[in-house]
Amino acid sequence: MTPQASHLFGLIGDPVSHSLSPFIMNRAFDALSLDAIYVAFGVKPERLGPSLAGLTAMGIAGLNVTYPYKDEILFHVDSISAEVEVINAINTLVYYDDEIQGFNTDAAGTAIALEQFAGMSLDGAHVLIYGMGGSARAAAYGVLERGAERVVFVARSPEKGGMVIERFAYAFPRQSMAVVSLDASSADLRRDAFRHSQIVINATPVGMGGHIGASLIQDVSWIRPEQLFFDFVYHPKQTAFLEAARRAGAKTLGGIALLVSQASESFRLWTDQGFDVKEMAEAVEEFTKIEHSPGKRAN
Repeated sequence: MTPQASHLFGLIGDPVSHSLSPFIMNRAFDALSLDAIYVAFGVKPERLGPSLAGLTAMGIAGLNVTYPYKDEILFHVDSISAEVEVINAINTLVYYDDEIQGFNTDAAGTAIALEQFAGMSLDGAHVLIYGMGGSARAAAYGVLERGAERVVFVARSPEKGGMVIERFAYAFPRQSMAVVSLDASSADLRRDAFRHSQIVINATPVGMGGHIGASLIQDVSWIRPEQLFFDFVYHPKQTAFLEAARRAGAKTLGGIALLVSQASESFRLWTDQGFDVKEMAEAVEEFTKIEHSPGKRAN
């Protein structure tokens, strides 16, 4: 029987059986000879409160939070970081002696992935992001914090974006933000925003699970070879979104880059130590060669 580790970390969500986070975190703990273990906890919505209370009572040191709790977890923390105030979603909890603080490492993870895996400079960049959920908002914060000049969200319900834009405008008053609809009537606006962006991000579930084969790119003539297309979906590795970009000669980046980059930031919050994201990505690639589970995104 394996002895209990002195520090317990984990992931909560529903479902979590597919998650690669335990592989990443436990590998990082082992590499640094840290006396810690990371476990995925599947928690049903009606059990979220009691489960968090139980984990707190057990002395858990840190948690990652994934679907569907990144928004709801806001009501279960004592304080939040600066990025969470704007993004309004949490993916990492740090348990201090007297409080639980919520962070969002998807933000920094997006920027790290773009810079380290794609060699992109975000200073002055124009970025188009499909989606307006927690992952999309985190991506926007990450690139704006690194100096992006303009972010355009492409959303199914742009009328809901007013409060989001207001929060971002307050945090980044010198930078520009907008929301464009996915409706056919907004095709011209969408095309112009698309073609003027150096980076195009899919922060939606399109391309994974039941959406495999679907693509958000309706007109490949909008694609320019100098653009980078970044898909947060990491299984399958080659989504229709990335395939369309690749066929048009554009650069592409898959979701494993975000997966390991945001994990590294969570790990740093918990341990004050990081890990090599490129080396970890290679390890994940090897590990996933034998995986045959449904579509996945970061965490």
